[in-house]
Amino acid sequence: MQNTDYIVYYRASTEKQRDGLGLDAQKSAVEGFLSRYGGNVIETVEEIVSGGSLERSGFNKALALATQTGATLLVHRIDRLSRSGFMTIALLQSAGVKFIEADSPNDSDFSKHIKFVVAQEEKNKIQTRVTDALAEIKAKIEKEGFHISKAGNRITSLGSPENLSDVARQRSIESRKRKALENPNNIKAYGVVKLMKGESLRKVAAFLNENGFVTARGGQFSAMQVSNLQKLYA
Repeated sequence: MQNTDYIVYYRASTEKQRDGLGLDAQKSAVEGFLSRYGGNVIETVEEIVSGGSLERSGFNKALALATQTGATLLVHRIDRLSRSGFMTIALLQSAGVKFIEADSPNDSDFSKHIKFVVAQEEKNKIQTRVTDALAEIKAKIEKEGFHISKAGNRITSLGSPENLSDVARQRSIESRKRKALENPNNIKAYGVVKLMKGESLRKVAAFLNENGFVTARGGQFSAMQVSNLQKLYA
């Protein structure tokens, strides 16, 4: 990778992330990658936009630069590109642009495709569940005049952010699940779990441990963890 030219792309979802650890973490990961593997950064592109947004002027600029120069697109993780799944894959492939994750530089194209698919699926699930939760709260308020949140708050209107505690809690759950789904260790291990379908959980766990696979936190697999992995991607 030492002679590779790169267009570096950073994306923050909010101004707070731009000034805080969100963007700093991306830059730290990319700088660590460059320090380890070398390479020439032609240009760096930053933007503030939601991962699900289709209005991506910064991404479009980075893609155009990579196309024009033949450089590889370098990002912290795949979710910095987009959660639009195959749409993003199609754009990259049609432009003939390669990309690398600083966190997982040796991932195969197959692993990258899985990550895109997982991100797209989670985006759709989150949107559906948030919409359903809001509709349920609204209907209850219209029928009974109020809604009691899990925190015990009496909600009579959805007009203020603090009234969305149930939805916020659901978003937190979804966020944690999304991180688990996108974790590179989980993705790699699940590829093996899927291929060994029908084998005992204990046998699958032993195979994973014997062949250097690790859990999301870097530990060894147990039968229970294999089962949890199956449920995660079910």
